[in-house]
Amino acid sequence: MSSSSRVREENIGAVTDPFARNVLRVTYHVRRHALLYAVGALGILALSLFPTLAQGSGSGGGSGGGSGGALGSRTGRDSTQGTNPVSSNAASGAVGSGGSSAPGAGGSAGSSAGTASAVSQTVQTGTGVTRSGTACAPGVRQIPFSLYAAPCEAKFTGDNGGAVYNGVTANTITVAIRHTSDSQGANVETVNAESQAAGGATATQDEQYMDALVGYFNKTFELYGRQVKLVDFNGQGNYTNEELGQDEATACADADALATSVHAFGVLDFETYGEETQPFSDCAARYHLYVPLGAPYYSESLFQGWNPYVWNVTPNCNLVDSSLAEFVGKQMAPYPAAWAGLDGALNMQNTQRKFATYVPNNAGYQGCAAEFQQIEESQYHVASNRFDQYNYALDVSTFPQDSQRAIIQFSADHDTTVVLACDPISPVFLTQDALGQNYHPEWMLEGVAQTDWDNWAQLWDQQEINGHLFGLSQAGSTAAILDPNSESGRVLQSIGVPINITSVTSYYLVLSMFNQLQAAGPDLTPANIAVGTAHLPEGGGSTAALGTWYFGNTHTAIIDSREVYWNGSQTSPADNKPGTYLPIYGGQRFRLGQFPTGQPPYYP
Repeated sequence: MSSSSRVREENIGAVTDPFARNVLRVTYHVRRHALLYAVGALGILALSLFPTLAQGSGSGGGSGGGSGGALGSRTGRDSTQGTNPVSSNAASGAVGSGGSSAPGAGGSAGSSAGTASAVSQTVQTGTGVTRSGTACAPGVRQIPFSLYAAPCEAKFTGDNGGAVYNGVTANTITVAIRHTSDSQGANVETVNAESQAAGGATATQDEQYMDALVGYFNKTFELYGRQVKLVDFNGQGNYTNEELGQDEATACADADALATSVHAFGVLDFETYGEETQPFSDCAARYHLYVPLGAPYYSESLFQGWNPYVWNVTPNCNLVDSSLAEFVGKQMAPYPAAWAGLDGALNMQNTQRKFATYVPNNAGYQGCAAEFQQIEESQYHVASNRFDQYNYALDVSTFPQDSQRAIIQFSADHDTTVVLACDPISPVFLTQDALGQNYHPEWMLEGVAQTDWDNWAQLWDQQEINGHLFGLSQAGSTAAILDPNSESGRVLQSIGVPINITSVTSYYLVLSMFNQLQAAGPDLTPANIAVGTAHLPEGGGSTAALGTWYFGNTHTAIIDSREVYWNGSQTSPADNKPGTYLPIYGGQRFRLGQFPTGQPPYYP
């Protein structure tokens, strides 16, 4: 055995927690196979692309499988192979190869949006009886025990207009599940293993969950005589490359085939709870496909450019970074670094805070990181020399090297507060390297990428984070998320799906899609989805699983955060292991403009 292999095995063997050992073993393996696993962590990171839910094993664990109950049958699912070559139009970014025979295909996104048609007079909101038999009244939702479902509507009895848009008939709404060319590759297998180790499920199991959820929502939501029909689509796009912002040509080839050959109305991705990439979202808008879960955490300006096609539950990064800027401006920047420790011989605890952001080098995230600093300087008058930044590649094979370089830089600059605008694996290395450098800064959450999950923070170096880790979380409490008596728990149990972090995540994401489909009315077009979505009322609330949802004039739903800090000795309700995030201010959630002023009581 080589010396490097021996060191690797010793490092792995020294970790007592089996999940942590699994993560580190996979990470070392990925480093040796960089070409295969260039983004092995990005399936996990895709939830840097999803609202960060507190993690836990839940009932049923991650072994949902596909046997028995609602998960045993694939009846009604179709499969189609994307055979369109990468045309010169798609490769160059031009549009128009969609053909005029498919309503909504071809042309530019802006010119095809159309105008919203008048909704049939037979649509009745807040009165009558829903198709599932619920007595409808003002304030009652389509799922009566839901905090997030659209307002209830009486069973539709009018003419839905038939084939009103590409992928829409009098009876069906075709939504494709895009399987990219690497959807069965080694990187997905790696992510599947880590998901199961974390108490979740594989991508294949999640697709089965989504089948069952769509069946439930088809019976519950008012789709005006239609049903959502899921079809499998085997595309040319490479999800790994798309996550790195590359290969838009093959992404557009997939969008072209989906619009013109499959005649899909909407698209969900196979690998990550339906979440589509930024390149594919761009292509989908060009080919006029509806993407209910596109480009998570990208800027609202991009979503505006894709209007009315691309949406998401996760907040746009403008809101995330503006919230972070308000939090820092009111509660952090005016005060000394109360929860920092040593930087070598220097005690940073009573020194002025200096912030170091660790952020991916993708252009979309860089823009919002710059916006955060600009707000601090212009609105809160924090000097520019109080900010440092390290831009790292979303490539798991380089995480250890990037983390080491960042810590050397942050320590040399005497940064008191490291802002974790990153994936949940990088802090494993960041905190280890910081300990090795005798550098003990504050570690501050932005609330993205599952960094506010208990089980991930349990893997970080506890000497580094105990007494030093705090910040924003977009998650609700673990108890609320995985509660069998919650709305997701009640629905999942009723359809024979196990309650785990994967199934709960899919519940809320698919629910959002059905909210939009119902809100659009009988004349189902992306333009009418935009009109209907803007009129959806607020959902959720401060004690709900995913906080407050409200689209308004934006394209993303979650609008608030709570403040949490790490307690390394208290048991987590997620996995009954030491270490959990605790809320302050009674778990109250804050919207932009509502964050308190004054140093918060993180470690009273």
